[in-house]
Amino acid sequence: MGSQKWGKWRNVNNRYLGFRFEVDGKTHYGWARLNVKANGRVITGTLTGYAYETIPNKPIIAGKTKGPDVITVRPATLGHLAAGASAISGWRASVNH
Repeated sequence: MGSQKWGKWRNVNNRYLGFRFEVDGKTHYGWARLNVKANGRVITGTLTGYAYETIPNKPIIAGKTKGPDVITVRPATLGHLAAGASAISGWRASVNH
């Protein structure tokens, strides 16, 4: 028996992970939807969606994608998530053309 440990994230689809981040010292909340595949020692995670609240300190319901203060990007990429709100206007411009 080795030192392998398995948790609730092994081989799952559409599992939600909550997160928080700060912009100008104000806390925002969001969620990320992930697919995770574990094959031996190789673990692959795929970001399949995310959203966050634009209003500081306001919670968000995991999976919520619509509302006046919710930002979503589809298809979601890690680059969009890393760029945060600054990437939204450029993404919207490319989608609307």
